[in-house]
Amino acid sequence: MRVITVNNFKGGVGKTTTAVNLATLCARHDKRTLLIDLDPQASATDYFGLYEQAEDGANVIGLLYEGMTVSEMAYDSGTDNLRVIPATLALINQNELLLAEQSLRFALDDAAGEYDVAIIDTAPSAKQLVLCAYVATSGRGDVIIPVKLDSTVMRGTASVVDSLRLVATKLRLPVPSWRILRTCVPGRMTNAEAVGEAILDRFFPDQQFRTVIHKSAKVKEGSWEWKPIVEFMPGNRAAVDYENLGRELGLWDE
Repeated sequence: MRVITVNNFKGGVGKTTTAVNLATLCARHDKRTLLIDLDPQASATDYFGLYEQAEDGANVIGLLYEGMTVSEMAYDSGTDNLRVIPATLALINQNELLLAEQSLRFALDDAAGEYDVAIIDTAPSAKQLVLCAYVATSGRGDVIIPVKLDSTVMRGTASVVDSLRLVATKLRLPVPSWRILRTCVPGRMTNAEAVGEAILDRFFPDQQFRTVIHKSAKVKEGSWEWKPIVEFMPGNRAAVDYENLGRELGLWDE
């Protein structure tokens, strides 16, 4: 099973948008896909209308804290080949001291024969939940770091990279493979965005995706209907960008 984690400690950079669109595309390319929501805001859960069911029933808390299996926690998404393990706000109240770093990795190990790819959406915080995602990804996939070309371009990125290295030192695992994904890229760059691009190119010249995700008002329009852009408007430039990102990751054939 390939594992993809989408993470940045800076909010508003397109983490959930990236996770949901990649998961939807993987499913459309006949990949047995699992989307795991590790964000208490539960935006990925909302995309599939699962929040109320998750509040009253199975959700990611059972997977991480109670030893439940992926098959017991995953819901049909309404999209063929795509199942979702939802989150709820109750996740924020869990005692992270009781959360084992390997819990998600072991759960995915047990479900390895059931899925081709797992995509993990994370919260914008450096907490144990995020470490669980890193550990689950180590040696078996990639961490995507979505970045907007603004004045915060380095803050979240540097924090993620430092935290990824903790996996190697704390748990003696390989540092998860990671690359930066430029998001919300305008058709015409301003001076401020050009500065952000220059900073990324200076400090991370070989750790960026060739693909960038272009800014589009249609992404927000689709979100009001809880539809990923690849469903809401497949021909949109951002939708095509996500298709190209999946190819660059090798998630499906050319």
